[in-house]
Amino acid sequence: MKKLLALAVIVPLLTGCASGEALPEAESLPAVKNFIATAAPEAPDEVVTYADVIRDSYQLFLENGMTEEVTSAGDRYILTYEPGEEFLAALYNLEFDDVVGVEQKELFTVYSAWAMLSEEATVIEETEQGYSLSHPDYGSFLVFIEDGLIVGGEGIDAGWTGEFRYEPDPEVLGRLDSQTEGE
Repeated sequence: MKKLLALAVIVPLLTGCASGEALPEAESLPAVKNFIATAAPEAPDEVVTYADVIRDSYQLFLENGMTEEVTSAGDRYILTYEPGEEFLAALYNLEFDDVVGVEQKELFTVYSAWAMLSEEATVIEETEQGYSLSHPDYGSFLVFIEDGLIVGGEGIDAGWTGEFRYEPDPEVLGRLDSQTEGE
């Protein structure tokens, strides 16, 4: 059975998280607290499950880094990040053999899912493969779950699909480093 979580008040976005930062318990997040308060008595366990999946995925993103292999508008991309003092990810377009540095954590699906949990305007719905998340500022996407972690995603309003792994891509990061040194 699908459960819809519609919330109205916007809470400020996360302003950044260091890898050593302790994350709040899932039950304390605004979207989860609101749903638990309005859900049937047996429903909270299911809500905590999706919040914990997103929280655990985000924690692994911070600790290990991440690589998203995404196809969007016919182009293939690799977005990768390695934890460090400053956030800098590499976005590699395979079709154009071009890599650029990006500082927007929001490009990572796991980060966006985590930030959306703190937003009361977020709508979350359980699907057969995972969860759909929707927010006016972050867009709408599906996340696919395996072994309690987000392992893929797909845009609902925008045409993209991706597979994720919790490790940086050293080759792509090396390309970015080489390009940066050559400038």
